[in-house]
Amino acid sequence: MEKEIITVNVLVDARIFRQFAMFDARRVQRLWRLPRIFALIMSAFALICFFMRDRAEQAFVLGCVLLGVGLLLPLVHYGFFRYSIKKQIEMMKLHTPHEVYTLSFSRADGVTAEIKQIDKPERFAWDKLFGVYRVPGCTYIYVDPRKAFLLPDGPETGGCWPLFEEMLPAEKLRTY
Repeated sequence: MEKEIITVNVLVDARIFRQFAMFDARRVQRLWRLPRIFALIMSAFALICFFMRDRAEQAFVLGCVLLGVGLLLPLVHYGFFRYSIKKQIEMMKLHTPHEVYTLSFSRADGVTAEIKQIDKPERFAWDKLFGVYRVPGCTYIYVDPRKAFLLPDGPETGGCWPLFEEMLPAEKLRTY
């Protein structure tokens, strides 16, 4: 049982990559926090201006400008983010699914990734993994906060999640 190895050839397409990029930005990197805080601050200043419109000249106009900037800039930020995902998909030619890497899981050796462009496989011990996130249709294996491997659901990945539950502490496992 100790030497049992689960090997999965991972196929990635545009939908899987887009779903991962949105998840990573929202849940792991928390990239939406600063634009949201900016929008709240600008909206608060706009509200102050709206309340001051009877006492200060042009307060209403300033409030409209602050509210517009506070709402528009986060939307532009989100648009550029979506555009960058589209460009990455084109650059990696993910419009048609293709095999990107092979992942192997064993109790003794941890996670091994054989990336197609790199000759030497990368090995990651179970205790060194940052976290494993399960979402509908895919599992994301983060080896560190900035590097993850995607494991789309399929018939060959059925035994992976029970192995993750056995080998990793509960705080490193998340299901969404």
